[in-house]
Amino acid sequence: MPELPEVEVTRRGIAPTLTGNRVFAVIARTPALRYPLPQDLEQKLGGQRLVAVSRRGKYLLLDFAHGQF
Repeated sequence: MPELPEVEVTRRGIAPTLTGNRVFAVIARTPALRYPLPQDLEQKLGGQRLVAVSRRGKYLLLDFAHGQF
């Protein structure tokens, strides 16, 4: 389990590269997460532009115009 500083370093590292890019495909390799992934996740995110990468505790959150994942 990562510690909070490691998660923040990861967020700061990936945010400049990912922010503003569009999602072309979604691959859910581990569907058994803390919260279940929506069945239509690829349809919801396909073509959406990533607005920001944020963090809540030890979780990285991807912010899109139509929601947060």
